[in-house]
Amino acid sequence: MNESTALIKLTKSEIEWAIIALVYSQQAAEHFTQWDDAKMYERIRKDFVKIKNDIIKGEKELETRNEKEKANRNSPQACKSCDD
Repeated sequence: MNESTALIKLTKSEIEWAIIALVYSQQAAEHFTQWDDAKMYERIRKDFVKIKNDIIKGEKELETRNEKEKANRNSPQACKSCDD
């Protein structure tokens, strides 16, 4: 049977807080030798870390694209009819 999924909107800082909470939960599960729970928390934590890294990568790509567009707007080729 396929599991249902949900789309949840979180900010980058909310994701970071979730990662911290998952680390504490994983450590507690390991301390009390609940290995199945610890593995579950680890898998979820790794997913959140991947999501956070994807967000950071996307932010960097957007910043780079914006810088290139700004440079192109101010270049002589952007407006050949201008005397600026």
